[in-house]
Amino acid sequence: MLYGVHPNRDLIDLFKDKPYQGVDPYKAKIVIIGNDANYSPDISKHVFFEHILDYHSDGVRFWKKYNTHHPFLLSDYPFDKRKHGVKYHKNFSKMGFNASHADQFSFLELLNIPTTGNTGENKDLFFELLDRGHLSWIEDVILTGNKKFVLVNQTLTKNIINISRKHNVLRSLAKMLSGAKTMSIAHESESVVIYNGYSFSHSISNNYLNDLGNLMLDFIENT
Repeated sequence: MLYGVHPNRDLIDLFKDKPYQGVDPYKAKIVIIGNDANYSPDISKHVFFEHILDYHSDGVRFWKKYNTHHPFLLSDYPFDKRKHGVKYHKNFSKMGFNASHADQFSFLELLNIPTTGNTGENKDLFFELLDRGHLSWIEDVILTGNKKFVLVNQTLTKNIINISRKHNVLRSLAKMLSGAKTMSIAHESESVVIYNGYSFSHSISNNYLNDLGNLMLDFIENT
């Protein structure tokens, strides 16, 4: 499957109107940054698509309603569970957070548009789809407002540094991430803790997920 913009107009419009998943990121204690939100190109042709629309309309309500943070984890998800972001959200769920934490988490992506296929198959297109206004907004979310724990990963860090050089945006964030080691705090201040970990899309150990979950829980309970 070729990498590209998801064909469904309703899904594209949802992302533009509400470029995050979960709680409003300015109100979140935990902000998780990714490259893009990936879906099967056929999902909008299936009745299950109603769950996707419901989730993007109000991710907090969805989590509390179904006791799972994402529709990919519902038992009636009809597509290949090895693809299209399912592994990402399955790994996140292993950290043990439940519906009582729904208003603490926000998921943001560098792209404000849904995709299909594998990002690595066409990195040129990924960079072409970037929106400077959206990226500036992400940096503002991270650096202003209430103190928050921001999770990035090693691939994302490289992309952010490249974007800052080529597009003159995310410069403050790139500076904080420069030289960051994996599985460590890349930056800490009175307003933000940025942790550089592994992508949930990769094969990662339960020990890593347990340790990361404990870091997040400690931050939620003590901030």
